[in-house]
Amino acid sequence: MEIILVDDGSTDGTLNKARLFESKAESHGKRLRIIAKPHTGKVQTLNTGLKKTKGSIIITIDADAKMAPDAIHNIVVPFVQEPEVGAATGYIEIMVPESGMVFGKSTRITPNSIRNIIQIDGFHDIEVITHFHEDTSTDDSTIGKITITPPGSGDVTSSIQVRKYEGEKNGLLETFFSRCEFLEYITAFNFERSYQSFAGSIYSMSGAFSAFRREVVGKVGGYWPLTVAEDMHMTMMLHNRQVSIVHVPEAVAYVDAITDYDTLYSQRVRWARGQLEVASMQEKQCPIGREDISFRDMVSIAWQDKSLAMIGKYITTKLSNRVQRLKQCTYRSFNFMGLQRILLVDHTIAFPRLLWVFVLALFPILGLYLYIIPVVALLLYAFYVAIDTVVIVFVYQNSPETTRNNIERYFPFILLLPIYRLMTFFFRLSAFLQVLKEPSDWAVEGPVNGFKNGVKEAKNEAIAAKESVVTAIFNLAEVLNINLENLLNQGRKGK
Repeated sequence: MEIILVDDGSTDGTLNKARLFESKAESHGKRLRIIAKPHTGKVQTLNTGLKKTKGSIIITIDADAKMAPDAIHNIVVPFVQEPEVGAATGYIEIMVPESGMVFGKSTRITPNSIRNIIQIDGFHDIEVITHFHEDTSTDDSTIGKITITPPGSGDVTSSIQVRKYEGEKNGLLETFFSRCEFLEYITAFNFERSYQSFAGSIYSMSGAFSAFRREVVGKVGGYWPLTVAEDMHMTMMLHNRQVSIVHVPEAVAYVDAITDYDTLYSQRVRWARGQLEVASMQEKQCPIGREDISFRDMVSIAWQDKSLAMIGKYITTKLSNRVQRLKQCTYRSFNFMGLQRILLVDHTIAFPRLLWVFVLALFPILGLYLYIIPVVALLLYAFYVAIDTVVIVFVYQNSPETTRNNIERYFPFILLLPIYRLMTFFFRLSAFLQVLKEPSDWAVEGPVNGFKNGVKEAKNEAIAAKESVVTAIFNLAEVLNINLENLLNQGRKGK
């Protein structure tokens, strides 16, 4: 196995930490190759790594993704068992931040949460030998000694790496975002992608964890810097080449939950914008043609043939021709099950869905009783909760034990999932509007920081305007030979 780490001009010490693992990799019979380069962005970084690879199967992993122990093995299995498979995408699961300490791994803790004895399960207690202090930097890691005391055995002293939790984020907002995001991912990246894999309609491989045959990447020329959704663009290029893409739910990668509003907003706007950008490219690469059903043609048929059967045949012929054109597009099975359906649901129907927000408020004007509004809203809410419940129960039955435990733990948050989905729905609407007027960019400013920065800029502009007005008045007075200082002094004396 060859491991290539490409450092994209990082400034947080990542490169130095990576070099510490070079000797460790060699001791395990693996080769770790580190490539350091100036910051150029994700697409160029991926292509730099791809050019240096030598293996027949290439796996791309984001820097913030953490692999399950068997993830690499599991994602390679489809390539060995099915020669026609050209690309595979793994299952992404959210790591929910927790308070307290967990033996055996780095764990975040909240200030003031450390007591002398902390129970980690029904059988073991942790006694803190070295206490952690409030002045510990939130970015530092502290090694503290602990004692594990199993019942009926002697004390065993060990060490645990503990990172102090950022207290300002350890609140309701973080809890809401992280739990709902976990439930969202197990439905989107597990259930939906498994269906898309079965139907041959995966529209976006995971940028955090995917695998390709070497020759497949060569056919499409690697990643292209044409959009902020390089993973979706790669997926579409592979479909255009008739490459078989599968989802491997057994290959699990973990990513940290996004626990603040602006970062989540930026991510979802980038996803939605990238979807539209890639879709616009696909239409150019695969012109569908016009097979519109003309009302004038139907009137003409009715006038000349006076036959409803002929009108029906005309409609079915037009629809059949359009379906055939869609099938001829090199999306494999990407007709109504693929990109067109996704765009219809995510984009075209998005604006009519928005009307429900205003239609409910019009009920009293239409003569309906006021109590109908909360009843209808509750019914809709219950309907969405029921749908998510069915999907999550299905996912639970087909998940490994660790994921099952997390589902059981966070399942009550399914009651808040419709609120979370409504919020991300408005994020997508924002992306649809931004794509019309703003240039494409990886980083998108969130509404919270945008408001703060807007207020700050308004204050600065007001101060600058005030200074400009004062300067203009003094310049005008100088031209008119008026001594403003004397006038101001006389005014003060008069008071």
